[in-house]
Amino acid sequence: MASRSSSVSFLLTLIAAPLLALVLHICIGKYPLNPTLIPSLFVKGLCGISEHNPEQLVLFNIRLPRAIMAVLFGATMGVTGASLQSILKNPLLSPYTLGISSGAAVGAALSLAFNLGVFSTEASAFTFALLATFLTLTISRFRGGLSPVTIVLAGIIVTALFQGVLTLIQIIAQPENVSAIVGWIAGRLNAVTWNHVLLSAPLAFVGMLGILLVRWRIFVLSMGDEEARALGMDVVKERLVVIVLASLAVSSVVTAAGVIGWVCLIAPHLTRLMIGSDPKKLLPASLSLGATFLLIADALAKSVWVYEIPVGVVATLVGAPLFLYLLRRSMHAYGV
Repeated sequence: MASRSSSVSFLLTLIAAPLLALVLHICIGKYPLNPTLIPSLFVKGLCGISEHNPEQLVLFNIRLPRAIMAVLFGATMGVTGASLQSILKNPLLSPYTLGISSGAAVGAALSLAFNLGVFSTEASAFTFALLATFLTLTISRFRGGLSPVTIVLAGIIVTALFQGVLTLIQIIAQPENVSAIVGWIAGRLNAVTWNHVLLSAPLAFVGMLGILLVRWRIFVLSMGDEEARALGMDVVKERLVVIVLASLAVSSVVTAAGVIGWVCLIAPHLTRLMIGSDPKKLLPASLSLGATFLLIADALAKSVWVYEIPVGVVATLVGAPLFLYLLRRSMHAYGV
């Protein structure tokens, strides 16, 4: 009975934390919304948005798509960060280590440099993000397997390669286009629309759901290659499945929001300190904490200064010292 009660409390906490952060995020901004009016505005908006009602316009056209993308991005980074750190046994690993962020940045920069349009930017960023992941996996298999060490080293090589290409693009691009490229790289949610949400959500959901469905396999992989093989698991195949699922999910949200760091490190580490490494709880809790963290960071980004600060900057300023504290407390869990 106590175990069942604990499970119910855990589930309610997972739902309540991002939900409360979502309400806070929606209400905060240059045009504040009264929290008590949100339910009625939402119900009325479902029947039709009035162009003469500024609160409805702000809620449905600006706040909701931005908030939903923050949830998508944070949740994706939280669950993929936890899964990759587990299967590769590296507490400092993030999805960006695979070269996803640098690949997406190059794709977006190419589109922005040549004024190809919003949807071309999305498609180009997504394509190059997957290309970077493919190169990382290909290089890491030169020695015959997807070992944690070779994957990390291959990711470093691919990231350096794409960073060089990105620098070259910024040098040859027109000055007015360089600012757009820098803004995208800094990470921003202020330009998110419903189109961005609709484009990103399907693959993000597929990737996250797939990872949650194989979370017990992730736990076995986290025990080490020898233990996993002793249980009859094809280590290379299982590791590849998790990496592909994570890459699809991360690529889809990065193309819409840009490069926003630290979520994929903060959420898993904080989760491990709170509830341990049980995969049945670690992955969904990392998902919930990731969404909550980014919602709060974006709320700060649009409210702490006269001008809006890119959420990627806020996430770094808050996340770096917080991660240092969490890492010092959790180093014993990794034997260092």
